Amino acid sequence: MGRRRAAGLLLAFAGLWGLSGCAPDDASTAATAGDDACARMFSTNDTHGRLLPAEQSWSDGRPVGGSAALAAYVARERAAEPECPLFIVSGGDFMQGTLISNLTDGRSTIEAMNGIGYDAVAIGNHEFDWGVDVLADRVAEADFAMLGANIFLRGTDRHPDWVRPWTIVERDGVRIGFVGMITPSTPTITRAVNVVDFEFGSIAEALDRYIPVVREEGVDFVVAVMHEGAFCEDDVCEGRALEALAATTQRFDYAVTGHTHSRVETEVRGVPVIQSFSNTTAYGLGRIDRDADGTVSARRLGIHRVWADEIAPDPGLEEIVASYSAELSDLMDRIVVTLPEELRAPRGGDFPLGRIVADAQREASDADIALMNNGGIRRPLPAGPVTYSDLFELQPFGNMLIRHTMSGAQLLQTLEHSIRDGETDLHVSGITVRYDPAAAEGERILEVTLDDGSPVRPEGRYEVTVNDFLSTGGGGYTTFPEAEATVAAGLADLEALVAHLEAQPQPFPVPRDPRWIESPAGR
Repeated sequence: MGRRRAAGLLLAFAGLWGLSGCAPDDASTAATAGDDACARMFSTNDTHGRLLPAEQSWSDGRPVGGSAALAAYVARERAAEPECPLFIVSGGDFMQGTLISNLTDGRSTIEAMNGIGYDAVAIGNHEFDWGVDVLADRVAEADFAMLGANIFLRGTDRHPDWVRPWTIVERDGVRIGFVGMITPSTPTITRAVNVVDFEFGSIAEALDRYIPVVREEGVDFVVAVMHEGAFCEDDVCEGRALEALAATTQRFDYAVTGHTHSRVETEVRGVPVIQSFSNTTAYGLGRIDRDADGTVSARRLGIHRVWADEIAPDPGLEEIVASYSAELSDLMDRIVVTLPEELRAPRGGDFPLGRIVADAQREASDADIALMNNGGIRRPLPAGPVTYSDLFELQPFGNMLIRHTMSGAQLLQTLEHSIRDGETDLHVSGITVRYDPAAAEGERILEVTLDDGSPVRPEGRYEVTVNDFLSTGGGGYTTFPEAEATVAAGLADLEALVAHLEAQPQPFPVPRDPRWIESPAGR
């Protein structure tokens, strides 16, 4: 969707509430006329198990994030306005992503979040990565509510027994109702086997269903917390989260989003919407007020960096994180390879890092071709020594490699799907692809050549390796489940990458030649 269309959609819905940010006259709250109340909102999203601070490519060598620093910022914000209670929420995807979190199936992250004092979180798609039984265990261990108002048992309108659609949190006499949702795209971006028993419904419908329920329980404010995202550029914001909020007919007072790892500061019909990057590198802050005459207003108070060297870390959180990291330090700090330059994380396009990952998978599985989805490459790699922990964060999902016997026609169909949005979604090994992104759908792949110079032919048969996310139809790649034969390679993507990197000569040979070659018509 283009920015103008998205902005038009939001404006089209604006008439339902007006732009004042005031609650409707018939809204039920905990207060009566003459009462006033306020609440401050401290929000994170997509923290992905980042319990330890880390340098970022943009941080000029300064450490950013981590649970102990985040807890210290919570304490600072709470002390800044003690008369206005602070509530802590997350837009989801909080467990999956680092060695210290993944090797405990997220238990270390839940313990850290309990220590920080989270009140409510939206369940994210990556919360399903270790299976439903593990997720249910983490839900039971959390001192905060994990919310999924649009998660249903397949074929019903009932939620799984471990899911709560909403919760009410009271602090210093102020009651806030939180309604939490997950992205409806979860079945296509998560291992299919982990979500086969569930359906993921409309966010707008979930809000319309549960906001009246929450208000009937008597609350001062209602906050929507969702693992669905948006992007803002040049003061123009668009995305599915904003579309869902615009389609909601029930009044909410503040919204926290996630999933897109982006900075979002905008409004939908006068109501603030905020998202704060990812990986504990920042937090969002906002405030909701109700005046004596019953008028509700809310505002964003900005997105703030979590500089780990700017604030004294919380000692309790330091102790929790240290207890887990001490057991893993030898493995985490092991140097696997030394790189001559930083390798960027691909998010569309053809990059050396993606080529390296695809090469590792083809080599490990003895295949003709390997294909790696960009969404599975989670971070850049720094110049210089690269540790096992760095590589784990690069490929944290533990995806197993699967080799498929496919026809050339199926391979070509797969590559067509990869450029459905005009940018390449797959990195390749063993082939070079010439394509025209402006051509009609189904005609964008012009030529595919194997490394030996021979063309890929529709009637040919090829051994193609992918991870088990793609193999089961993730990302809409339907050709792999239809392949003639599949064989488990018997190792995970991270194992293949570590073995490949350790076997390379020094200095490390960065693969610079593009494997997707854009060839527009007329060139």
